[in-house]
Amino acid sequence: MKNKSTSVVFIFLTLVATAVISWGLFFQQAVEKDTVDINHFPKKIGTWDSVELPITKDEYAILETKNAFVRLYTNSVDKRKVYLYLVYSQTNRKVAHPPEICYTGSGLTITEDVHDDIPVQYNHLIIPANRLRLAKGHFSQIAFYWFKVGGHFTSNYWQQQMLIAFYTLLGKHPSSALVRVSADVVDDDINKTIANIKAFTNLIAPQLFTCLP
Repeated sequence: MKNKSTSVVFIFLTLVATAVISWGLFFQQAVEKDTVDINHFPKKIGTWDSVELPITKDEYAILETKNAFVRLYTNSVDKRKVYLYLVYSQTNRKVAHPPEICYTGSGLTITEDVHDDIPVQYNHLIIPANRLRLAKGHFSQIAFYWFKVGGHFTSNYWQQQMLIAFYTLLGKHPSSALVRVSADVVDDDINKTIANIKAFTNLIAPQLFTCLP
């Protein structure tokens, strides 16, 4: 009976030690380099052409990766403009963080923060997203953002972290990404701005899987 109790205690302690080590490895900063370069994301999509916008050294330091870009896409037909911001890592869970801190740090005021799904034709998906309305003086912008963990989308930062932890403990080591699509509000037409962002997101949806595996 004593031997049986000792075995049970030993197994319990082993499981606890394994969980602690696994959790520690999850929170440990990854040092491996990504094998996927998201800068290969198409610079021209349909009638949309893009130009690269700079990311500062300080911003790269915060992101803890250079596997990121900001682009301004312009529709050659009607001159609509949309900003696409992507951050991606196959190894570092900390690259994808809520952008609200960055926005407020740059002097913008968040006047609206709501959940707003984006339906896309690709695989008949519905992308769960957060929609922000940003303001600074006479300037106004709408921004949608969401997280991608492996093949899953989520609008919730903590759910993203839990998904990464879950798959990491299973030994799957999923990739992590932050996707942000935004546009300036023109002529105070917020609904048109939202529609433009959703239409652009629908267009790039397939690339979010092929370029951010």
